[in-house]
Order: sequence, then structure tokens, then C-alpha cells
Amino acid sequence: MTGPLLHHRAHPVARHSARHVVASQFGAEFDARLRTARPDIEVLSLPRTLEWPLPPEVNTLLAVPVSAALRNRDEPSGWPWGLRWVQLISIGIDNYPAWFLRRPHVTTAYGVSAQPISDYVLACIQHALRLRERTIQEAAQWRQIPAPTLAGSTLGLFGFGAIGQALARKALALGLRVRALRKSRTPLGIEGVEEAESLQDLLAHSDHLVLVAPGTPATRHAINAQTLAQAKPGLHLVNVSRGSLIDQEALRAALDDGRVAFASLDVTEPEPLPDGHWLFQHPKVQLTPHSCANSPQLKDALLAKVLRGLEAIDRGELPADLVDLERGY
Repeated sequence: MTGPLLHHRAHPVARHSARHVVASQFGAEFDARLRTARPDIEVLSLPRTLEWPLPPEVNTLLAVPVSAALRNRDEPSGWPWGLRWVQLISIGIDNYPAWFLRRPHVTTAYGVSAQPISDYVLACIQHALRLRERTIQEAAQWRQIPAPTLAGSTLGLFGFGAIGQALARKALALGLRVRALRKSRTPLGIEGVEEAESLQDLLAHSDHLVLVAPGTPATRHAINAQTLAQAKPGLHLVNVSRGSLIDQEALRAALDDGRVAFASLDVTEPEPLPDGHWLFQHPKVQLTPHSCANSPQLKDALLAKVLRGLEAIDRGELPADLVDLERGY
């Protein structure tokens, strides 16, 4: 995705005393909670498919991703009308048109899903405990099956944003060794987390490799035949980011030859998968339908983020987590 880098953090917006008029695609329950928390604002509930243009008095839009067909449409005449802020429901920006992200101020939902997604990953890595194999349903199945402890195994993190950091803290508390790789070369900032030198280094040392990097051209098919050849035998691969990070045919070959022991996937390419796709039935794949962030707590965190953004605008400041189109998130 191309477009100018947004530099707005250094340039505060003018203080707005006018009433907020918010158009929301976040759902009736969310809208009702927003009205209760901020009775001074007007909230217009919108369907998930937007009809242009918005009413001229709307100055804030809470937006959900659009279909592939809508992403390819041209910028509508007059965009962005009276909007001064767009808050996305997602962390990633790949499911929105490029023009939608260039103006006005657009912010992502960075951080709101860190806790539910990190909990999901911890549940996935318990696959190593072989609970399914150890479960019995009749006396004849009474047997002893050994399984390794999670403590002492290595959790690799490809990406180290809010989700990776939340997961690292939980994994360290359980006694796992944690290694991380991210694009930024700034210190990781969590005691006990080791910095990997490269993706190949991360793959070579990880018992569980978790993909928590954004879906960008730079990360597309980062997990491929060449990189999987460097994987520690018996790797458990977990993807909670974007399906585009994995070359799925390369993953299939690695699962079949044993290089990858198991894959826990919440995201795929495409979504949803077509009927009959091999990922649905592969015995070494656990597949969930892009739902790892879905929790009541997510809605609480999203509401808190929107409220902080409104308060920042009231102070003449910019909301946090502005989209950076050059970085792709």
C-alpha cells in the first residue's frame, strides 16, 4: 500500500469546542455504551457497509474493514467531508482502501486485543502437553503418555508489538524462554526476552513460533520453504496475525515431512477458506475462524480507546496510534 507518511504527531490539531458527532460501524451495543459514557456527544449507528457521503455534521468515524470489491473503488467525491478523525476497529490496515487511510487523521486499534490474543496463544501452545492424546473414554484406554513441560521450552515471537509484549510477559511467568524479532532495532524493553538475530535464527531455536507481525509487503510469505528449512525439528507454528505471512503450500509440505509438528492458525489466505481446502482436514492443523481476539474484554478496551481519542481531540491533541502508510500499519 502506498501513500504519504503521516507526520501528525508533531503537529497538534486545533482545539475543538464543537460537539462531537460520531458515525459508528462498531455495532448497536458499542454505540449504546459510548452514548452512556459520553452523553454530550451524538452517535449515529451505521451499517457495516457504508453509503457515501456521510452527513456533513459527522466529524468522527468508527470504521470496520471493507470487502475486497469496495477496497478497489475510487475515492468518493468530497472525501473526507467533515471528518477530522477515523478510528479503525482493527490493528491492521490492509482491509481498507488506500485513500481512506491518507486523511483525515486515522488511528488503529493498536493494543486493544493484546490480552485476549495472548491468552489464545497460551491455550494453543498447551498442545505440547498432548492433552487430547492423554484423554480417555473407557477403561481399556488407561495408559501413560509422557509430555514435556512448557517451562524450559522456547517461545519465538516474530513481531514485538503490544500482542507480542503481553504474550512475552505471560510466557516468562510460566517459565518459558522467550526470543523475539521485530523490525525496529530499539531495545525490546522486557527483562528476560532475548533478541533474535534473524528470522532464520528465531526458527532454529523456537519450539513454538508465534507470528504477531503486521501483514505488509515486507512480511508476505515470510514463512516459506526456505525459512521453514531452518526450523527446529518439531516446530509448533502459531499465526494470529495475517494469513499472508505464510506460504500455505510450503507449510503443507513441512507438516507432511515432519519439519513442522503442528500448526495453530487463526488466520489464513484467503478468508474464509473455500470448501474442501486442505487446512480444514489436516490432522496436524488446529484452525479457528479469525476469532482469537473476540472477547467481552476486547469491547471494553476498544471503548476505552475511543474515549481517550475523543478526550485528546477535546484538548487540541491527536489520538494515539496514527496510521503510518510507509510502515504499513
